[in-house]
Amino acid sequence: MWVCISSFCFFSCKSEKEGPNKNHDASKPIVLKSFYPNEGGARDKILLDGENFGTDPGKVKVYFNNAKATVISTSGDRIYAIVPRLPGDMPQISVVIGADSVVYKDKFEYHIQAQVSTVTGNGQKNFKPGTLSEAEVYGKYLELDAEGNIFMSWRDGGNPATFGVARINERQNIVTPLIESILTGRILFANGLTVDRVSGMLTAAHESTKEVIFTFDPREAWYPRQRNVKYSTADLNSIVAADLYKNFVTYCPYDGHLYTRYRDGKIAKINPETLEAKIVHQGPYGSQYGQAINPAKPWLLYITLHSNATPTGFRQGISVLDLRDPNGTGGFKRLNAPGGSGFRDGPLADALFNFPKDIKFDNKGNMFVADYDNHCIRMVSADNIVTTVAGQPGTPGYKDGGPVESLFNQPWGVAVNEQGDIYIADWSNARIRKLVIE
Repeated sequence: MWVCISSFCFFSCKSEKEGPNKNHDASKPIVLKSFYPNEGGARDKILLDGENFGTDPGKVKVYFNNAKATVISTSGDRIYAIVPRLPGDMPQISVVIGADSVVYKDKFEYHIQAQVSTVTGNGQKNFKPGTLSEAEVYGKYLELDAEGNIFMSWRDGGNPATFGVARINERQNIVTPLIESILTGRILFANGLTVDRVSGMLTAAHESTKEVIFTFDPREAWYPRQRNVKYSTADLNSIVAADLYKNFVTYCPYDGHLYTRYRDGKIAKINPETLEAKIVHQGPYGSQYGQAINPAKPWLLYITLHSNATPTGFRQGISVLDLRDPNGTGGFKRLNAPGGSGFRDGPLADALFNFPKDIKFDNKGNMFVADYDNHCIRMVSADNIVTTVAGQPGTPGYKDGGPVESLFNQPWGVAVNEQGDIYIADWSNARIRKLVIE
C-alpha cells in the first residue's frame, strides 16, 4: 500500500513543480472526487483528489471530523495531507478554503494504534522510592505537569500502610516521596491531585477536613505546605459534617480558580491566591471517583460518582457542570446511559461503564476513563463517541503490548501529558503504565 502512496506522492510533487499554476477560484465551487487510502491511522499519508483546491497549502484546511490534518502540499487537483491523531470513529473528511467548506461523501476508516508499557512498579503493593526498576508503587490517582513529572497519591499498601504523594520522572529515572506518613500519624489524606501547568503548582485536597488543602510548589522543590481555605460561616456550616469528604480538587484555567466537591454534593470555588472560597452549587449526594476540566472547553467540570449516589440516576456515571452558570438551567447533568456495572461502547448517551474512576482530558478534548471493573481504558472522543483503547473488557490481568494484547487489573487513576500520552495507575497490578495512542 505504501509503495503506491510513495509513487502517488512523487508524481504529485512533480506535477506541482512542472504543471500550470492552478490558483483557487473563489467564484467556482470546490469539487471533491475521491481519497486514497480509505483507511489508516495517525500520521499516515493521504491523497485527496478533486478540483479547484489552488496551489497554496497555507490556504487549504483539511479536517477529519473536528481534528485538523496537516496539509503538506496541493497541486490544484490533489491535496497531500497527514491523518490527524484521534479524529473519532469513522470520520468525515472536509476541505475548507476561504469561506467554502465541502465534505467527502465517503467516510475514512480510522484505526487506533496503541501501545502499553510499564513505567514503574513490580506488583508489590507497597511504596518504596528508588529508580524506576527498583521502586514499588501502589498508586490510586495521577497528575502531570508540563515538565514531565508524574505525581501519584497513594493510601494503602505496606506494613504498616502508608499515605502520601510521590513524584515519578521517566527522564530522571526516579521515584521520590513528597510527603509520606503511616496511618496513625497521617498528615495528608490525598486522593485526586491537580496541577496548574503554567506555574507548575501541585495541589491536593485533604479528604477528611472541610478547609484543608496542601500545595507543593516546584520553586520550593515541592515542599508540602498546609493551606486553610476561608469560607463564610454560613457556607462552612452548610457542609454536612458526616459527608465532608472532598476527594478532589481541580485547577480551572478558565477562571484561575480551584474547584472541589464534598460528598454531600456541594461544589466549592477557591481562589488559590487568597484562599477565599464559596459554595457555588448543590448537586447530588455521593462518593466521588473522578474529576477533571476539559481544556478544550475549560468552563466544563466533569465528575464521576460512585454507586452510592442519590438520586440513583447519577450512579456510576459521567456528569458535567457548566462553571459559567453553575446554578443555571443546565445544572449538574449525567452524560452517559443510566444502569452502571455494564460495558457498552458507542455514542456517549448510550455508553455504559463499570465503576468509572479517574478521568482526564488531552488538549483536544478527548476524555480518558479508568474503567475500574471493566479492567480497561475507555476514550470519550471530543464528538462524544466512546471506544475502548486498551485492555480487554471484563478480563483482568497484566500484559504490555498493543490494544488487543494489553491487560489491566482494576485501573484507578489516569493522567495525560502535553503530547497526549496517557499514564495509568494500574491499582491491583501495583504498577504505573503508559499508553501511547496514535
